[in-house]
Amino acid sequence: MNQPHVLAFATQKGGAGKSTIGTHMASALCYYYGYKVAMVDCDYPQNSLHAYRLEEQNRLQSEAPFQARLLKQGIPPYPVIISSVEKAVSSIEGLFEQDYDFILVDTPGTVNVVGLPELLRLVDYIFLPIEPDKGSIASTMSYMGILGQFVQARDEDSNLLGFYAFWNKFVKSEKKGIYDKTEELFQEKGLPLLKSRVELLMTYKENRSTMFPLPERDLNRLGLGQLIQEILTLVVGEGAVTPSGKTISFTAPAVESAPGA
Repeated sequence: MNQPHVLAFATQKGGAGKSTIGTHMASALCYYYGYKVAMVDCDYPQNSLHAYRLEEQNRLQSEAPFQARLLKQGIPPYPVIISSVEKAVSSIEGLFEQDYDFILVDTPGTVNVVGLPELLRLVDYIFLPIEPDKGSIASTMSYMGILGQFVQARDEDSNLLGFYAFWNKFVKSEKKGIYDKTEELFQEKGLPLLKSRVELLMTYKENRSTMFPLPERDLNRLGLGQLIQEILTLVVGEGAVTPSGKTISFTAPAVESAPGA
């Protein structure tokens, strides 16, 4: 039986995009890379992932082309399980017995939730999207400080191996200084920041789906493909071969930004 990789997406700021990115990643892992995936939606009361799935289930009932597309894909949709944080541990432990490769968890937008420390003990890696504004940067650094304390106090029952921030809603025309200065600050504070940058384009949000992957060309154009490859490099290793026969390989993207202080 596989020991699944448990990944969580977390923020303290609403609208940062963790649910959207989590959905795109789960769909790519399942339908493109061939992994057996499950999602656990603990982001009460929004439960965005569960809402996406319900919307698509309704489309399956009413739209013949949508049904035909799913049949042609030939891969059953991965489960999306709605759970409170307090019950997330039992939900995830139940999935451990079903031979999944990846379990992705969408956490609530605050650390002040009963049961969150227990949930984090089951998570291997936590990924935090940050936007290029002072509020998002400060909030993410605060959250990472708390996670750092959690890792330092790690006991034998904790699986948490690491946590990483990454740029989301990246704007090429934004003044380059905000990115450079933030990256310098993260390095100074010893806070890990991934090299991938997910761009702010409408395709990224409008085309999220729990039943189909975003086309590879769009994943790469948006920076999502690089993000997924970078995460897989961390989790399963450079050069690993996925169940669909793809080789994990990450090259840091070249970034062009408008000059500015």
